[in-house]
Amino acid sequence: MADSIVSICNNALGSIGEPQITSLSDNSKAARACNQRWPSVRDAVLRAHEWACCSTDVSLSASSTTPTSPEWDYAYPLPADFLRIIRVSTTDAVVVDSWEIVGREILCNETAPIIVRYVRREEDPLKYDSLLVEAFTARLAYEICPVMEIVSASLIAQLREAYKENLREARGVNARDVQPRALTTSRWSAAKTGA
Repeated sequence: MADSIVSICNNALGSIGEPQITSLSDNSKAARACNQRWPSVRDAVLRAHEWACCSTDVSLSASSTTPTSPEWDYAYPLPADFLRIIRVSTTDAVVVDSWEIVGREILCNETAPIIVRYVRREEDPLKYDSLLVEAFTARLAYEICPVMEIVSASLIAQLREAYKENLREARGVNARDVQPRALTTSRWSAAKTGA
C-alpha cells in the first residue's frame, strides 16, 4: 500500500536512478515528468484488470435520448470515474449479456435501472493494493524515461518486463481475493433453454 502518489513516484524515480521529489509541483524535471505521466499511467493500469480494490456498483437510469443505433433501445450515461465494465445486470441480479459502450454511454435493451459493476478511477493511494502499487511503480518508471532523457534501451526493456511481471502477480492475487460469482442465468440463456 502506498501512503501517497509522491511515494509511488519516488519509487519509480529510484528505479531509474533519479533523485526523489517532495511534491508533484516541485520545480524539477522529475516532478514535472511524474506529474505529466501519473494520471495516464494510473488510468491505464486500473483499466488493465478488474481490480477489487477499485471496483464499485452503481444503479444507472436511462438517458432521455434514444440511441442513434437501431440495435439498442436504451442509453445509460456512465459515471464520471468509469474506467472499465466488470458486469451489467438487472436489479433482480440477472446478467445482461448484450451491451455496448459508445462514447460515455452503455447501450443495451434492458429497461431502467441497470446495475453496473465497474472499475473506477481511484485517486486515493491508500485504497490501492500493495501489489497494484508495484505495478504502478514499474509502469511509471518506464513511462518517464523519455521525459527524463534516459535512452538506455536495455533499462527501458527491463522496466517494461518488470511492469508485466508485477501486473501478472497483482492480477493473480486479485483473482484469488475475489469470491467467484454465482452464475445467474441471463435472459438470453433462460429463453434458449426454456428455464
